[in-house]
Amino acid sequence: MIDIDIVDQEQLFDGIADEYDLLLADWENDLLEQGRQLDGFIQRYAGQSVRSILDCTCGIGTQCIGLARQGYQVTGTDISRKSVERARLEARRFNVDVRFEVADIRVLAKTVAGRFDCVISCDNSLPALLTEADVRAGLAQMYQRLEASGLCIISIRDYRSIFEERKQFHPRQVHTTPTGRLVVFDLWEYPREDIVVFNVFYLPEGAQGWSVATRKMVYRALYPEQLVGLLARSGFQDVDIIREVDGNRLPFDFYVCRK
Repeated sequence: MIDIDIVDQEQLFDGIADEYDLLLADWENDLLEQGRQLDGFIQRYAGQSVRSILDCTCGIGTQCIGLARQGYQVTGTDISRKSVERARLEARRFNVDVRFEVADIRVLAKTVAGRFDCVISCDNSLPALLTEADVRAGLAQMYQRLEASGLCIISIRDYRSIFEERKQFHPRQVHTTPTGRLVVFDLWEYPREDIVVFNVFYLPEGAQGWSVATRKMVYRALYPEQLVGLLARSGFQDVDIIREVDGNRLPFDFYVCRK
């Protein structure tokens, strides 16, 4: 059982940086689709022209690269140095110009200067902040990095359904590799009433059979009423929650608001 009080999120996300794309069936296609989807949200909700975007929990660059391919000027930051290193490599592979920096969302001002037309934190990154004080600090930093009337987009999981269901087994993908299959799945555990741990298992098939590697991701539940309240107290307004597009349920809930 993991000790929540001593979780080092930088270390955990460093550990998963090399395999993060394997959580998805086709990360490269997902990257492009997320760029198009976020561009659609920006076009719909921004009250002014958006050119510059800060992704303050960029991971391996999924949203940064997708948005850069849509023509935006993108800066990406993340607490995980290994994730940022990989994001730089992926951006070069996709032939896009993105500025990447290692930075903690709670103290962005130490690393990131200037203001942006849009600030994002996607793919369930904000709940990796395991106390309300840390979430407030992260939102305050996002608010400060925005231009007047700038747009903020946050996407997180539906924690109400997660904690109501409390499922333990979560299948992800079966990939085909040169040496055989690679199976990826999670075992979820709930060490506290507001904490869920994703134990991610990677099972590669080789000439001598199967082996196993595990990684952990730890999140604190953020419910809609909590996040909307925290956004309002941070100064954001006009909060919309997007759960569906064209009648299709999205894998994450998107919170779109303005400074």
